[in-house]
Amino acid sequence: MKVASETTPSLIVFGRDESRKPHASIFLLPDVEAAEEAAKLMRMHSHRIEPGEAAEIVMRLPAGKLFDSGKAFVPFTKAEVYERIVALAGVADERDGGPGDDKAADTPENASAPSSEPVAGQSEGGGGGGDQSGSGGLTDPWAGLAVGSVVLASEGPDEGFFEARIMKVKAKGMFTLKFRDYPDSPQFDRSYYQLGLIHPRMLTKS
Repeated sequence: MKVASETTPSLIVFGRDESRKPHASIFLLPDVEAAEEAAKLMRMHSHRIEPGEAAEIVMRLPAGKLFDSGKAFVPFTKAEVYERIVALAGVADERDGGPGDDKAADTPENASAPSSEPVAGQSEGGGGGGDQSGSGGLTDPWAGLAVGSVVLASEGPDEGFFEARIMKVKAKGMFTLKFRDYPDSPQFDRSYYQLGLIHPRMLTKS
């Protein structure tokens, strides 16, 4: 029988967002009660696990983070992993099978990001003029990025990509960003080549 310690994964917080995309993360033993309260506050589910239980699921989940506000950072997870968590916890899956199907969360290019800001590569008058890339009259896809634009950014090489809003445009292609759906998270800097652009059609979805 395995004995729990402070580094033992002990709680899974999971749920779907307003676009029906699945989120899930793991919390260690010392954070269990606070994470459970965060789950309630965020209208998500929580499920306690015993040491060594559901190891094949736990190893595929990112670590969650608790904020001073009482909420938590719970990243996207793949549809198949989420379905296994739902079965493990014995709760109903809230997916509606509509346009916001959870499979969209598996790839950054399919992530939705409602915004009224201009999209990189789009310009007034149709984007046919002002060749900044030197490639057949196409505009530089990064030229339209400005304060308020929504892009995709990652916390690190082992994390997924999430919608982030540009807070400041800096020199040499650097941007200061903040994760759009996690207002309590700190701002961070990324270079343009570390960001992903969102398809214009996805920017118009609510």
